[in-house]
Amino acid sequence: MGDDVQLSCGPGSPRKHTLELDTTTEINTKKLKVEYENDSDCKDRSDDSDDGQREDEAMPDTDQSINSSDAVPKLDPLSYTKTNEFTSEIFKIQIYNLPTFGFSDLKKRLKSTLGLNPHKIKHISNTLVTYVCFRNEADRDKALRRVNGHRWKGKVLEAKIAAPMADPYLQKRLQAQEAKSSQQTDSAPSIESLTPEEAEARLKANICPLWNTDYFQQLQIKEEKMKTVLEGISKHDFIKHLFEDRSKKKDMCELLSIIPSPVITEYRNKNEFSIGFGLDGKTKMVGFRYGLYKDGCTAIGDCTNLGIAMPAAIPVVKSFTEFIRKSKWEPYVQHSGTGHWHTLTVRTYLTGDVMAMVDFQPRSLDEEEIEAAQYSLKEFYTQGEGRDVSITSLYFRVLGGKGIRDQTKLQHLCGQTHVHESLMQLKFRISAEAFFQVNTPATEKLYELIAEWANVSPSTTVLDICCGTGTIGLSLANKVMSVIGIEMSYPAILDAKANARINGITNAVFHCAKVEDIINKTVNSLSSPQYQDVVAIVDPPRAGLHKDVIKCLRRCEAIQYLIYVSCNPASAKNNFVDLLRPETGRHKGLPFIMDKVRPVDLFPGTKHCELVVLFKREETTAITNNPEVMAREDTATDSTQGVPESAAVLPGEPNLSL
Repeated sequence: MGDDVQLSCGPGSPRKHTLELDTTTEINTKKLKVEYENDSDCKDRSDDSDDGQREDEAMPDTDQSINSSDAVPKLDPLSYTKTNEFTSEIFKIQIYNLPTFGFSDLKKRLKSTLGLNPHKIKHISNTLVTYVCFRNEADRDKALRRVNGHRWKGKVLEAKIAAPMADPYLQKRLQAQEAKSSQQTDSAPSIESLTPEEAEARLKANICPLWNTDYFQQLQIKEEKMKTVLEGISKHDFIKHLFEDRSKKKDMCELLSIIPSPVITEYRNKNEFSIGFGLDGKTKMVGFRYGLYKDGCTAIGDCTNLGIAMPAAIPVVKSFTEFIRKSKWEPYVQHSGTGHWHTLTVRTYLTGDVMAMVDFQPRSLDEEEIEAAQYSLKEFYTQGEGRDVSITSLYFRVLGGKGIRDQTKLQHLCGQTHVHESLMQLKFRISAEAFFQVNTPATEKLYELIAEWANVSPSTTVLDICCGTGTIGLSLANKVMSVIGIEMSYPAILDAKANARINGITNAVFHCAKVEDIINKTVNSLSSPQYQDVVAIVDPPRAGLHKDVIKCLRRCEAIQYLIYVSCNPASAKNNFVDLLRPETGRHKGLPFIMDKVRPVDLFPGTKHCELVVLFKREETTAITNNPEVMAREDTATDSTQGVPESAAVLPGEPNLSL
């Protein structure tokens, strides 16, 4: 169905993500970085993944399940290992006595050197503790035999069978029950015992932690947070030396004042609403959770008065709430593995377009029953009580495992296939799964800053890395010679190409690939004489860029300016450090310097903001030839050491972090 078809349907009608887990049975309070070995089936969780799901797009936790302990007949934190659902947690080993390593080195060691087939690798940050899970007992036992006694970097490795991780929700509920039975009085009150006013305040605190803070103070908090990140970078030995020689100043560069959002309420154009039960454990609800799954909270609260979503989303939530309350299919409950309605995603834009996407967990339903559920949804919004709700695009998605999202199973039911937004005097097409900044008015402020700092001319080529739907590059296209966009999401690239056509832009090309797979070829093409003025603009997911991409950007002499837009500067600081490193055999190309840094607030009410950094190429080699600095650099460990380059979630794996 084409883009111009309205919602009037009749009744007949590889990306990896990072997932953090809290280990309760193995090592309390430690954060795990997890890598799964299958790119094609990944779980897009809005609170922990990164598009990965991006920090600038992410809503607080959106998992669903009952919150009443009365609904759990037996609190067994390991109950998920005793069902027919697949989990690799029961085929897990722990590896000891590891040397200092990079995550990719460990992965290569296990797969290539030892000939193993790991299903997921879990490394505890800032430690040498590593867990590896396998698909079956035979693969696990093979790993035990081959890892034990294996020598790596002078270390003799040891391995043993490891216990499965406890479900954090059930673990927390069990602890609460035990505390209650032992009459402990110093524990925090349960969510069920709160008054309606207290519960509303709890919900606001979970979704918008700064909801009750004056906006000027919010901006100060975010500026201080960014200042802390920059101070952490400037303390690095070789960077400190670099800037002391350059300017004799302690600070790397001035942190400019944060740019406020033009709107501070009702600004989010994309929201993922959880489907589950209210505080009583019985009332079906569509909204946001009061807390995290790992903290023992799964109750869903009313989102209609929070003031964060654009107003057009609220009628969709209210109508869908009425729909599920009358539906024969129940909301999905994670810890018990029951129910079906999983998530409602609503995208609303200033053009008036509204897209609704409903995720459905089939469990044991056959195709006929799934089609019946799908038909009931379509009928409700085309002929039933929801027909008057302004939805211009409706999608239905069948999930796999315990919530695995698969784009191939995203089915368009009615209306337009895409929604559209106006930004920087251009019109942008947005597909159901494409990334688009959640605060359009503030995004204009962000792009205006990028345009100012890029300082482009008719001879400039813009290299738009992680370009998404092409918004940044296309907003600059009429001022430059050419735009080259790179993005790994195929639907987003289709949008980018369509957006160039829609806006009559002919000097932009877009490539669908992982940046690290294509950056070498792209950078080499920029070495020809016609590309003398190249500005690289980087807007990656929260984990930042692959280290090989940074190395390629450094080697490209044509790139004299690089603008880095980070939605999570704490994660991107390794990229910053690698851009600033002195030139050595391992890091070729003149280093960049930080010229300007400025936060932009796209997320009022939260602690997050975007950080825009302007890097300029260092013009002198005096510092890079300093033997002392080079010696330190050559002996330093890689800044990405011990951190997975990427991660994803495979079908059937319980997401125990939510």
